[in-house]
Amino acid sequence: MIELINKKLIIFKIFFLAFILSNCTNTKSDNKISQPSDIELYSKALASLKKGSFSSATLEFDNVFLNYPFSSLSSKSEVMSAYSLYQKNDIKKAVAKLSSFIEMNPKGELTEYAHYLLAMSYYAQISNEDRDPSTSIKSLKYFNLIITKYPNTTYAKDAKLKIQLIKNTLAKNELNVAKFYLRKGAPGSSIKRFKSILQDYQNTSVIPETLYRLSEAFLMLGLNDEAIKSNALLDYNFPKSEWTKLSKTLLKNKSKLNQQKDDEFSIINFFKDFF
Repeated sequence: MIELINKKLIIFKIFFLAFILSNCTNTKSDNKISQPSDIELYSKALASLKKGSFSSATLEFDNVFLNYPFSSLSSKSEVMSAYSLYQKNDIKKAVAKLSSFIEMNPKGELTEYAHYLLAMSYYAQISNEDRDPSTSIKSLKYFNLIITKYPNTTYAKDAKLKIQLIKNTLAKNELNVAKFYLRKGAPGSSIKRFKSILQDYQNTSVIPETLYRLSEAFLMLGLNDEAIKSNALLDYNFPKSEWTKLSKTLLKNKSKLNQQKDDEFSIINFFKDFF
């Protein structure tokens, strides 16, 4: 009787164990089926990006990177996640992610684009010339890096255009500071700023006004000869500028100005005189 009971218990345990194993197998199989592939996750993230659902796209691109770290789409997803953050205007997180990616992939296939997107992230923060120029300087640094490291790419072409715009912004910022000193009766301090503009931002749009304001500063200090040189340089290089027209009435000694106008002043000679 006892042996019969033991046999029944053994049979029951075997069936019970088989039932558990069967359920575990089914669960694993279900989990395997429910887990989307790296391609499916990436495609879903791209779809969200196209819809403008940048938060969803960021999470979905991150899922590819986290769940399939050895996938061929892993690195691409990491960069695209940063791009989604950039589009969302979550610039700090985009910068952090891109900086980390570049550090881990200094020579990767997508590194040049990561550099470009990092430069654009700083560029997106540039508002106007009255704000802190630190973001402009950082953006300029990374755009210059692109031109140096990837000179023959489409990124380099765009970087050159962005650099010119950034330099204009920085030059305007410097000019505003210099004019502030001029209004406060500190022409010596303003002259230093004007000179730095002429030296560092030669091809920017503020050069005509800078030369005019420089003449004003020299006149405030009684340096008439230097003021005449600045006015003559303005007239020679920018004859149709509104600042050239204003300069006509700036100096009282018109005869001396007219005499200097016939001389050929170049930006190089100007620097030799002042530096």
